[in-house]
Amino acid sequence: MPHVFPLGQAAHESELVAEDTIEYADVDKRYQQSTFASHFVEVGVNGFTGEVRIRRMLAVCSAGRILNPKTARNQVIGAMTMGAGAALMEELAVDTRRGFFVNHDLAGYEVPVHADIPHQDVIFLDEVDPLSSPMKAKGVGELGLCGVAAAIANAVYNATGVRVRDYPITLDKHLAHLPRMS
Repeated sequence: MPHVFPLGQAAHESELVAEDTIEYADVDKRYQQSTFASHFVEVGVNGFTGEVRIRRMLAVCSAGRILNPKTARNQVIGAMTMGAGAALMEELAVDTRRGFFVNHDLAGYEVPVHADIPHQDVIFLDEVDPLSSPMKAKGVGELGLCGVAAAIANAVYNATGVRVRDYPITLDKHLAHLPRMS
């Protein structure tokens, strides 16, 4: 019968080290290893004030095997929220005469909160990429962020007919171009 020792006792007289590697060979040269996502956003734009409100957001992601669906979903939703902030409210103001950031703290810097985005959803396509890694998984790090601001800008355009090409999409950039309400 084998003896059982606590790990601390087994490593008492010397250092306990474990190493491993993953060999990818030339897989990244022969196959595309990227993850992919599409973002869909529905907004409402007040016809009189021009105020933009996000009604709902959806991300459809292809990232191989999802090892932990709850944390992957939360990561993508957090990134979608960051993208909403970048598209609608986060602006870096620079004093061009003196060369410093005017809003260098969070006192007047707006970031989105739950009330700004009432409904977010994420769909992970059920797929396994046998070439991506031994776990057949890929990362979801930037999936939720890349494309969100463009989806919001397109939703604003679809709602108003006004194309805003620089972020954040603030009232001063589209209010004067909104169609007249009767």
